[in-house]
Amino acid sequence: MSVLSETVANVDFVAFYDAERGSLVRFVMFLGADAGTAEDIAQTTFMRAFEAWNTSRLNRAWLRKVAQNEYFMHCRAAARETSLDADPRRADRLAGVSAAAAVITGLPPKQRQVMAWHWDGFSDVEIAAELGDSVVAVRKNRNRAMKNLRQSLAHVGKEGK
Repeated sequence: MSVLSETVANVDFVAFYDAERGSLVRFVMFLGADAGTAEDIAQTTFMRAFEAWNTSRLNRAWLRKVAQNEYFMHCRAAARETSLDADPRRADRLAGVSAAAAVITGLPPKQRQVMAWHWDGFSDVEIAAELGDSVVAVRKNRNRAMKNLRQSLAHVGKEGK
């Protein structure tokens, strides 16, 4: 590869990074990560994307699948390291979480996963293809998640009065 074509490829990657970084961090937060963890996972995801930049056609869905897998691996590793129920720092971390974030992280994992993809602009058909689920299952999880979110937010609103 010539220096010129390598430079063009890197510029394209920089543009891709700039265009997708913020929404990828938000996507990982929708999965349940705190802001710092979401930033770390997005960085790891973009490192993997850079390594694969010249060998495959990357797109928004590829980024989200890699980030989702990284987040789930992070969760499994954290669960192995310590029991969250026994971690006294957990309460301190959760104290700073907004009510909306607490409601989102309160969704069952599959509903949270589907909503993260949905909020990031993917259709039910695209989500089903990326997650290996049927469109009906995606739609059902999205509808259940919306119902759960409405109920939880109504409950939070009543507590605030």
